[in-house]
Amino acid sequence: MEMYLNQTPVCRFSGKVIRGRGLGRLTGMPTANLQVLPDLLPPCGVYVTSLTWRGRPFHGITNIAENPAGGCVTAETHILNFSENLYGENLSLSLFSRLRLQRSFSTLSRLLDQLRRDCDAVREFFGIRLPEYPLYMDIPMHLARFCGEEIPFSPKEFDLLYLFYTNPDAVFPKERLYEAVWHQPSNGFCHPVENTVFQIRRRLRPCAGGRDIIQTVNRCGYKFGG
Repeated sequence: MEMYLNQTPVCRFSGKVIRGRGLGRLTGMPTANLQVLPDLLPPCGVYVTSLTWRGRPFHGITNIAENPAGGCVTAETHILNFSENLYGENLSLSLFSRLRLQRSFSTLSRLLDQLRRDCDAVREFFGIRLPEYPLYMDIPMHLARFCGEEIPFSPKEFDLLYLFYTNPDAVFPKERLYEAVWHQPSNGFCHPVENTVFQIRRRLRPCAGGRDIIQTVNRCGYKFGG
């Protein structure tokens, strides 16, 4: 937390959230794309970010990048522990430390691993700690432990569980979970999500005293229950 308190933002700007290409949803890292004058933006790169939405503080990562298609500079922010629709709303952002330069990745898997490390860096910068759970997840090793016992998960099961684990306050509709983990539009087809949640619950239930740590919400989505 001291790192945050002793630093002044390198940049502050506001903008209206507009629709982008929707690629963030298909990686499990949806972004708020801000309409903002390029002159207000800092040099390209990925930045530690804070913002306030409806009086509540949030944190995230902002990617300032040149758009290869149009040559313009874009500002996209992924907000931690957040699942609301922001289209049409105005956001005010404060950008702090630049985590890294803009770069491309050879595979989606490598991109996702880097974005997860970026999010961990944001939590460290602001002194944010995930709630103490018996569950521990190691990103590089794709390893999960519950109460110290290693639990085997398929790649889809791991990615879905990690999404819940790192967004403990968010409620995810099944459609968004499908897009985030299967990396394609759901078109109303959510059976793989339901089956994968079933398998995660089945694997964790013996270690969790028979309870389910993924809770069903209003029959249309899921939430992490610790």
